[in-house]
Amino acid sequence: MFLNKWADKMDENMDELITLECEDNGKPYEFAQFDMYMCTMMARYYAGLAMEITGSAHCRDTFGPYNNQIVYERREPVGISGLISPWNFPALLGVMKMAPMLAAGCTGVLKNPELTPLSTLRMVELWHEIDGMIPGVINSVPGLGADAGEALTGHPLVRKLSFTGSTATGKRVMARASESMKRCTLELGGKSPLVVFADADMDKAVSTAAAMGFLNSGQFCGAPTRLIVEESCYDEFCAKMVA
Repeated sequence: MFLNKWADKMDENMDELITLECEDNGKPYEFAQFDMYMCTMMARYYAGLAMEITGSAHCRDTFGPYNNQIVYERREPVGISGLISPWNFPALLGVMKMAPMLAAGCTGVLKNPELTPLSTLRMVELWHEIDGMIPGVINSVPGLGADAGEALTGHPLVRKLSFTGSTATGKRVMARASESMKRCTLELGGKSPLVVFADADMDKAVSTAAAMGFLNSGQFCGAPTRLIVEESCYDEFCAKMVA
């Protein structure tokens, strides 16, 4: 219910949120508009998914005195979550972390990206403007990674960490999480390949490689920075790329 109300709040303040994302991050308007639209869609998606978080029961079929016992499984919130979001998609990745956390019944702290904090700060404010909302369900802490991020990853009350960023920082986050056995989800940098086979539509393959490679000024975790092209169509693909 509250996730749907949050999405409603985003819709009501959409122009403001898009403007904040443009001014803070430097995105073109249509890119920021798409990101904010996806934020509302994700909030509504996880609102529905929350209804699917259920337990299960099954009969334990074993030998001896434990035969035919009923075994119950119950899913419970992990508790306080620490969320660390990057600068390239601040709103989109911020909601991508906050919405599932809330759907699972957890509370948490979002460490806003120090370079682009405005849209997520405003969205957390909108959450607290919902009628009946208990203060502190979502908390937002701007600051440098070396200060705010380090404090969050090492805090003894935080039981789950979600981090999106560089591989080097991810290693540090995992090391800090291991000290108190925190659950950890890492989305780190990499080299995404685009594979082109000889039977592909070459014009579409070329346009996809160019569009996705330079999406968001190339600051995109799914950007195909490696092209793996079948040898028999390599020359044709390269010719179209430079045409």
